[in-house]
Amino acid sequence: MRTPFLTLLALAALCAPLLTGCSPSVRGSMALSSGDYDRALGLYGEALASDPDSIYLRQRIGLTHFAKKDYANAETSFREILSLRPGEPNAAFYLGLSRIGKGERGPALEELQGFSWPDKYYQQKFVREEAERLLRHPDMPAAETISCLKDALEEGRKKQEESEREMTWGLRR
Repeated sequence: MRTPFLTLLALAALCAPLLTGCSPSVRGSMALSSGDYDRALGLYGEALASDPDSIYLRQRIGLTHFAKKDYANAETSFREILSLRPGEPNAAFYLGLSRIGKGERGPALEELQGFSWPDKYYQQKFVREEAERLLRHPDMPAAETISCLKDALEEGRKKQEESEREMTWGLRR
C-alpha cells in the first residue's frame, strides 16, 4: 500500500513543472516575440521579482521598452544595467540606440564611437565605424540611424563568427 503512494507522489513531483506551465521569463519572451509588449513587461517584472539580480531579465525589459519605442524607459533600463555591470556591451549599444530614438543623436553617436565589446573585435569595430559615418549625416532620421547601427552590429557579428571559424579550422590543420 505504501509503494503505490510513494510512486504517485514521485510522479506528481516529476509532472508538477509540466502542469504549471512555462516560467514568467519564457512567457515574457513569447509575449515579446508576438508583439504583446505590455504583457511581456508584466511577465518580466514578475520574473525579476523572484530573481532581482538577473541582468538577463533587465535586458529583456529594456529591449521590450525599446521595441515599444518607449525610449525613455528603455534608456533607464539600460543605464540601470550599466550601473550594475559597467561596460555590458548590449546595454551600452541599446542605450545609444535609445538615446538616438529620444532625439539625442549627436551625443549618442559620439558615445558609440567608443563602443567596447571585449573579445568581439568586429562587432566593436563595425559599430564604431558606423557611428563615425553617421555623424557626417546629421539629417538622417532616427529610425534610419538606428537601423544602420543594428545592421552594423549584425555585420560585425557575422564577420566575428567567420573569423573565429577560420581560426578554429586553421588550428585543427
